[in-house]
Amino acid sequence: MKNADKVIIVTSVAAVFALVLDAIMFVQHGQSLTDASVWGRLLVFIVLAAIVNGLALVKMRFCGYATILVNLYFAIASLAAFQTVNSRTSFTGVLIQGLSILGILIGCAGIYYGIKQRAEYTKARIQKLEEQAKK
Repeated sequence: MKNADKVIIVTSVAAVFALVLDAIMFVQHGQSLTDASVWGRLLVFIVLAAIVNGLALVKMRFCGYATILVNLYFAIASLAAFQTVNSRTSFTGVLIQGLSILGILIGCAGIYYGIKQRAEYTKARIQKLEEQAKK
């Protein structure tokens, strides 16, 4: 499996985890999911994931940096859910904490694949410059 495919999969899963955890946190803290500010924030997760997935497909120059930053954002969103969960010892609290830990780990995997993506781009660029220098 190519690294770009891994980036797309990991970023999409991290976005879903961040989206679900953020929605749960809004409900836990008394905000309605029908509120416009809630949908605005949840829409940010979807847009960021779509941008990173698109950049991974076209392999643009800054796609590695975008992947790293967006997955870092998703990991931080999962960490925020872990820190602000109500009733930590209840079944739902433990479930949310477990999902948060998985979201953090998946975000970290996305950061790793973003670094790898950037390294692959740099290697390809160096090879292209070496070929041009030989001509």
